Amino acid sequence: MKIAIPVKEKTINSIPDDRFARAKFFLLYDPETGSEEYVEPDNSVAHGAGPMAVNMLTKQGIDTIIAFHLGGNAIQAIEAAGVAFYEAFVGTAKENIEAVISRRKK
Repeated sequence: MKIAIPVKEKTINSIPDDRFARAKFFLLYDPETGSEEYVEPDNSVAHGAGPMAVNMLTKQGIDTIIAFHLGGNAIQAIEAAGVAFYEAFVGTAKENIEAVISRRKK
């Protein structure tokens, strides 16, 4: 499993960004190794940022996305890619990731 979550700052203790494709950063987290990587989405496009972000994340090996809100095009791209989606809650990225990992173990 490799998880992506949009964040406002380059720290696992950041609050998730309420914007998905236009987030400041994506935290890419590997629960097996505990590794964290931060990537910046391409926010220069006027339209289609959601599918572009999903494509960029899947190229990074992501199979799970946690986010607050997704547009229709991003949802379609996630479904087409076979990526799992979990709705974020108010808390840190770390808390959201731990909740998803716990849910997936059940």
